[in-house]
Amino acid sequence: MTPIELSILIPSTPDRKEDLQKLLECIDKQEYVRKVDMYDVDGLKCERYWDILCPIEVLVFEDAKIMTIGEKRELLYKHAKGTHSIQVDSDDLLAPNAIQLILEAIRSNPDVDVISFEEFIDIDGKIMKSNHSNSYPCWEGDGSKLLEDGYHFHRTIFFKDVIRTELAKSVPVVHCRFGEDNIYADALKPFIKSEVHINQELYKYIHRSSDHNIRYGIKD
Repeated sequence: MTPIELSILIPSTPDRKEDLQKLLECIDKQEYVRKVDMYDVDGLKCERYWDILCPIEVLVFEDAKIMTIGEKRELLYKHAKGTHSIQVDSDDLLAPNAIQLILEAIRSNPDVDVISFEEFIDIDGKIMKSNHSNSYPCWEGDGSKLLEDGYHFHRTIFFKDVIRTELAKSVPVVHCRFGEDNIYADALKPFIKSEVHINQELYKYIHRSSDHNIRYGIKD
């Protein structure tokens, strides 16, 4: 059996089936992961996509927004088997060459703590760009203007980045429905000792303001 180098962890909900299918097809075009194990974890519907010759696994944890996104993210890390992990929300996408570049970085730096990259952002049709790196002191930018280096946002390392799985598991995830990513980034930052940066947009974030409360399971 091929060792699992990368776990792709997807928190999802029943209303995102079409988006999830697009993401799974995006992954499948890059790495052949067709075998599916289905089971339950703490009330979550879980699917694990894998293949004996494939260096990645894909875990999908789905519930009807009873569990907070923070709880789901923590459980995904807990069950990840890869040496490194990345979380991808089910209504987002990865670039067509993302997995190849990430695996190349892992193989060249098997003990690296994090692999960061640029992010393509589409907020209500407005196209922007973010850069992720632990070298930034904190999260910066609100999208209203370009920062000095030409990005709209700076992000320190969080769920969307590739993190050594044991390190990711060691930092608690706050059990909240919104804002868990920034809190986790601040908690993780002091424990990162090494980083590889890929100067390409590997993650595609798609946000529609009208779906905000639905996305995060927040009641009006």
